[in-house]
Amino acid sequence: MRIAYLIMAHKNPTQIEKLIHKLRHPQFDVYIHLDKKTDIGDYEYLSNIRGVYFITNRTKVTWGGISIPDAVFVSMGEVL
Repeated sequence: MRIAYLIMAHKNPTQIEKLIHKLRHPQFDVYIHLDKKTDIGDYEYLSNIRGVYFITNRTKVTWGGISIPDAVFVSMGEVL
């Protein structure tokens, strides 16, 4: 059985990297949804870690708005 983690992020790539390393396991995949307002260039190095993938259909997320669950649902659909 495979486990998929979905990380919703908008800042702190180093902190995300630390989390990924704590979660690493051969049966785990980590998917990162990066807020569309954020430059993905600072995060691209994370895709070099085995089992880490970026959600391609990124959403512009507003704190406390309906865009948060929208981004989660879109991301889950892409993971599936």
